[in-house]
Amino acid sequence: MKRMLVLLAFGLMCSGLYAEVMKSLYDVRVPVTQRGEAELSGAVVEGLNTVLVRVSGRADIGQFDSVRQALRQARSLLLQYRYDREFVDGEEQLRVALSFSEPEVNRLLLQSGLPVWDKNRPQTLVWLVVDDVSGRQFVSEETHPDVVAALREAAAARGLPLAFPVLDIDDRIQLNIDQVWSMQLDAVRRAAERYRTSHVLTGRITRLSTRWLGNFVYLSADDEAFVDHQAPMVAEILTPTVNTIADELGARYAVLRSEGDSLNANIVVSGVNDFRDYARLLTYLEGVAVIEHANPVWVDGSQLIVQLHLQGSIDKARQFFQLDKKLLEDENPGLAFSDSQLPLEQIHSYYRWQNLP
Repeated sequence: MKRMLVLLAFGLMCSGLYAEVMKSLYDVRVPVTQRGEAELSGAVVEGLNTVLVRVSGRADIGQFDSVRQALRQARSLLLQYRYDREFVDGEEQLRVALSFSEPEVNRLLLQSGLPVWDKNRPQTLVWLVVDDVSGRQFVSEETHPDVVAALREAAAARGLPLAFPVLDIDDRIQLNIDQVWSMQLDAVRRAAERYRTSHVLTGRITRLSTRWLGNFVYLSADDEAFVDHQAPMVAEILTPTVNTIADELGARYAVLRSEGDSLNANIVVSGVNDFRDYARLLTYLEGVAVIEHANPVWVDGSQLIVQLHLQGSIDKARQFFQLDKKLLEDENPGLAFSDSQLPLEQIHSYYRWQNLP
């Protein structure tokens, strides 16, 4: 399905690039003008809102009554804070670094019936071309540090990991500037295969006399979302674009947990060759956001049946398997067990363990 998202503003990976563990989802730095209780209180509210958006994957998190109430008591979720300074555009900026309680934030979302997006998140490959006074160039740290910095800042606010192509000779043979500029999406997808992803932000950015114009396409395994923005500052076209991507990924990967009964699903896993494989498989499964427990119910040689206790659907778990590439669907498992162990109709799906690092 192809969806057209056109957002005009004034004043705007098959899943598979290596997933990245975002270790600082619950930490945020907020600029302040001075030290003091009043400014700190405002910064804590702003910081908690940012964390809730990151962890839920929802930009509209502030519309919920339970969240608004929690923001009024934001200090109760704060673990620690400290002040530090950094230089921004040559000027010293005072910031307060805030750390919020992961269990309390997750509990708030759980009790509010809102999703929790796991720390293990797919990277998005950024393959863009800018047309400015220097001509058309690929975006990189060397050619357009301001664009890269704006992208990274917007992505950090949403807990979205980004990656950039190395732009070496292999990349340039696979994909040239004109192909990106003219949005030849098949060529972009082929070039992205080197990075094992179909999560790609591609498109063009044009520097006009008084504003910036961005024409972007967000590519995923089965979709193409078109996003257009124009604004006086380049960050104002990049931030809403990154937000669109984060909304898409959050809707796909965030898990809506419940305190009720878990769902169960049985899977067959082949390729478990020794005890180390066995231990790594179970550790991996119990680390998947939607899986509460993984219980082996039958083992024979390199094949086993695992009963998954799920908070959510098995289809949601499959999305994480596709992301991590450690369990690949196995169309020819060569079953070693018979109906006497478990009726075949009670087996949901079949996988092969890859034991990747």
